[in-house]
Amino acid sequence: MGETVETRGDDRVDLIKGDTNQDGKADVWASDTDGDGKADLFQFDTDGDGEVNITLVDLDQDGKPDITVDGDGGHAPN
Repeated sequence: MGETVETRGDDRVDLIKGDTNQDGKADVWASDTDGDGKADLFQFDTDGDGEVNITLVDLDQDGKPDITVDGDGGHAPN
């Protein structure tokens, strides 16, 4: 795990959890962290090992990431 990034809230509800390469493991997540029903935390497993490689956070929910980090940013999927 690398640095821990700020999100809009402290909760996590996965709104989208997808298996894009059909290996039986999730590799993309879009999560709501503040309870408003809108995704603000986006994570991707780019190498198929089951671990998050890239985390994007959209703090103002304008569709443009405010923070991009390598790894799970301290917010590993459930």
